[in-house]
Amino acid sequence: MNLDDIFSVSSVCLIGASREEGKVGNVILKNLKKNFKGEIFLVNPAATEVEGIKCYRTIESIPHSVDLGVISLPSTKVVEAVASLAKKGCKICIPVAGGFGEQGEEGKKLEQEMIKVSSTSGTRIIGPNCVGVIIPRTGLNTALTTESKSKFPSDGSIGFISQSGALGLLAMDEFSDAGIGFSSFISLGNEIDVDETDMVTTLGRDEKTKCIAVYLEKIAEVDNFLKECKKTSEKKGIVVLKGGQTESGNRATSLHTGSLLKTSFSLKGIFRQNGIVQANNEIELIDFSSALAFAKPVKGNKVAVVSSAGGVGVVATDVLENHGFKVNKTSDALASRVGERISRIGSPFNPIDMTAEATNLQYENVIKELDSSGEFDAILAFVLFQTFGVTEDIIDFLSSFNRAGKTPIVVGVIGGEYSRVISRKIIANGVASFPSVSRAVAALGALRERGEFLRRFEK
Repeated sequence: MNLDDIFSVSSVCLIGASREEGKVGNVILKNLKKNFKGEIFLVNPAATEVEGIKCYRTIESIPHSVDLGVISLPSTKVVEAVASLAKKGCKICIPVAGGFGEQGEEGKKLEQEMIKVSSTSGTRIIGPNCVGVIIPRTGLNTALTTESKSKFPSDGSIGFISQSGALGLLAMDEFSDAGIGFSSFISLGNEIDVDETDMVTTLGRDEKTKCIAVYLEKIAEVDNFLKECKKTSEKKGIVVLKGGQTESGNRATSLHTGSLLKTSFSLKGIFRQNGIVQANNEIELIDFSSALAFAKPVKGNKVAVVSSAGGVGVVATDVLENHGFKVNKTSDALASRVGERISRIGSPFNPIDMTAEATNLQYENVIKELDSSGEFDAILAFVLFQTFGVTEDIIDFLSSFNRAGKTPIVVGVIGGEYSRVISRKIIANGVASFPSVSRAVAALGALRERGEFLRRFEK
């Protein structure tokens, strides 16, 4: 069965639907009810309806086949439910319960029984021991958390795959709070069938997905995973956060997922060869993924820094140089043109300081001059909304320049709550925006790594 079907699910069956507030079967149902655009079928032999939706006593009594089955039952009852769903023609099953391979031999036996069902029927299994999936474009949400405790993602261009359910949901909450949308969120759990390579392949084919973010603790088939990533990276960016790289972290990974992966090799070098950008923590996973999804690859080291605060430009210059970038002085001709566009007390040399007299128009004119000059490989623009002459109206320009300009651009928006609100709006308009100098520069580094990989395929 093709996993691409996950993006077009039109019917869901929830086995173990519950009336009890806080129970997994109730949390999943409420998430499904909120936005899912298809049919919802419930199975609970002890209820006639839950949350206003009719309940069936058995899977067999549902009147027709379903695309997706979510199983919220104890592990000992899951195999039977998977078999019944497979007979019903279910394309994808998601058993959310734990108590399988991660718990020992008895759990592994149950997993083997499910694998047999999958291999003979063609029904794909995501999990078990996972927290569900979210596909915003169809409203499909089977997550094991509530909207009151976690922000769910809007429809967007990042496909997020996580082997850890809890860390996946926490990172998803951070992504969503920053205004970054998802094409999908997939919690893989124990991966008895669908694994990270399967999902990279699937997201690689999905037109809405512009970048794939992955949290890994183990790699089931290393060679296959790297081969698929290399192939997919020719079309879209991939960012991976690998847990368990230290001896102690690797031991913790074994306890968490029931699998052990030796990491005595250089991950960064191997990842880079195969088009994967490595993140070192969950913040980099978020930042690098949004940069690769929104901004053009950077194919050189020369960066122009634009700001309305001289100190920000100075700090950015130091951080850039420490990351191997060059903040070259503008040519005399370019400095002359830029100087005509900004305050007389500003500096037209790189970093370009427009001073607190900066306006939307000055930002626009300076960025256009830098773009047309061809002197720089990237523009790092700190658009500081504390400046009186800078308003939200500049977002339209940033969005259009990001699409049509020749030079890749990354935006820094530094400050408190007001600045964070503006930054979310910039991100919602498809522009890579970051709340600090260091995060903006690190994101540029990810774009440069992407650019270096893509240069291999240039003729």
